[in-house]
Parts: sequence; structure tokens; C-alpha cells
Amino acid sequence: MMPLSGIQPLTAEMFEVAGQELRTKPSEEEVKLFREKGTKFQMISLVLTMAFWEEVDYRILGVPCSLHVLPSIKRGKVQYCEIDTVASLADLSERIGVEDVYADFNPFSGHYSMSILGGDYVAWSRQKRPLTDVGFVLERYFLAREFDKDDVAEFDSFIPEAHKKAYRRNRIKKLYTPFERWESRHIWGVESDIERFLFQELLSRGLRPQLQWIIYKSGQFYQSLYDVYKDVEFRHGAEMLTEADLFFPDEKVAVFCDGAKHHRRKKDREKDDRINAALLKFGITPIRVSGREIRSDLKAVGDRIQSAVS
Repeated sequence: MMPLSGIQPLTAEMFEVAGQELRTKPSEEEVKLFREKGTKFQMISLVLTMAFWEEVDYRILGVPCSLHVLPSIKRGKVQYCEIDTVASLADLSERIGVEDVYADFNPFSGHYSMSILGGDYVAWSRQKRPLTDVGFVLERYFLAREFDKDDVAEFDSFIPEAHKKAYRRNRIKKLYTPFERWESRHIWGVESDIERFLFQELLSRGLRPQLQWIIYKSGQFYQSLYDVYKDVEFRHGAEMLTEADLFFPDEKVAVFCDGAKHHRRKKDREKDDRINAALLKFGITPIRVSGREIRSDLKAVGDRIQSAVS
């Protein structure tokens, strides 16, 4: 995924007025352009959630859990600003060079216990209890409320020509659609709290499952990339068998966290049985656990998975 900073999305018009050189801080020509248009902006944060971390050889190592984009809010409402504010905030961000860290951060509810400057985080964490969830703001960008979708400049040369339209459509939907209310848009990683709880339980046992692996009908398997590619045919094509929520590639164990919504009906269970049978033919052990099992007896679920990979 291309870096996200400054004003987004980048457009051909912005490149033209800026002399083909765009920076995090908008140029005077860009400021004039958006001032004349009266464009409003939302400040968006790209947040990486850490599910587990530990100190090894005096270094703090974390395990990423999910990647989300979230809007800036005040009193529960999405905030807007004008181009002059964007220029000031972009300049301040460049000079300070630090980002926020959210302690006890839940990417699905948006709740956190406190916000800490990145430079102070390591010192603070050594004195406090271990954190179960930490959200690092990787980047911030200013999303224009109005823009011409056909004018968006995308760096998509690595995408096959046949898939570029779908890639651009989903990227605009995920990253460039203005927020009407607070929501957390999932980009990569665990997709629910039950997945997060199970992932953390396994990490605490010293296990290192991988997140979101695609398994094909040929028996091959690869780690899924950002959810921003989900509309592209080579990810969800006819040759895809399933996607495991957690996967142990060396042990060939696939874990599925089955929510009631998509696995309750008879036809859903029959589909799951067909997938399980196909996986077993490839030597992959499927383990299906329900949200109810994870909530009621997380330890027992962890024991079951640990036994399968031992």
C-alpha cells in the first residue's frame, strides 16, 4: 500500500498546480486551489494495533494485530477543517516528528485508556503493567471531502491491467471515502474481537500463528495482503478455496473463528464441511471454533489448538 500523508487522494490537478512535486505540507499553489474551491478536509489516522509485545535482549518487540483507518472526532462527531488548518497541522507534524500511541486500544470500538507521545512510550511501558493492545498511529492524512474520482492519481503499475479498475474502486472506498460518522475501517488483520482474543491467547503461550492466509483449490497457500485488495479477482477468484483466520504454515493447521451469522444455517455448515474435507486432502488440519466457545472458555480453545500444532 502506498504511503498515506499530506492531502489525499492525490489528483492530476494537484500535480499540475504544484509543478509535479507534491509534499506532505501543501504548496502555496495547492493552498490557493483548495481555498478557492472551499474544500473541507477530515484528518484520518492509519493505526496499527499491536496484540502482544515483550522485551527481548533489551528491545521491545511487538506482534501486529490489525490495521485500520479512523477519522478525527470531537464530542462524537467527525471533524472538518479548511486548507489553511491543513497546512499548519502538516507543518507542525513535520517539525515534531512524533506520532501518538494509544494504550489499551480497541480498533473495533475505538476506546483507549490514554494517548501517549511515541517518544515517551518505551520509558512509560517499562514502568507500567504489560499492555494487551497498543495502537500506533503510523501515518495521518487529510482527506478531501469532495474530489473527482476520475482524476485520482494511483500508483498501480504493480497491479495487472485486468484488475486495476477493481483495485482503484476498492482503494477509494476504503481510504478516500469521507466519513459521515465515527467508524473503524478494516484494512488488514483480525476482523473481530473474538479473533483478537484468540490471537492474544495463542501469542501468550509462545505460539506464533499468522493472520489471514488464503488457501487455493490447488493446495497452495499464501498470506493475504491488505484488505484493500479484496475486490481484485486474483485474491477472491475461482481458484480460492478459503481464507483461514489464523494459520500455522509449518504445521499446516488452519484455524477458523466461526461467527453465528455466517455459520449457523444448514447450508453454511455443509459448505464448511466441504472445505474441511478439501483441506484434509492437502494435509491441512482445520480447526473451527465458535465465538461462543472463545468467549466462554478461551483456555480450552487455546489448549485444543496448541495440541494440534505440538
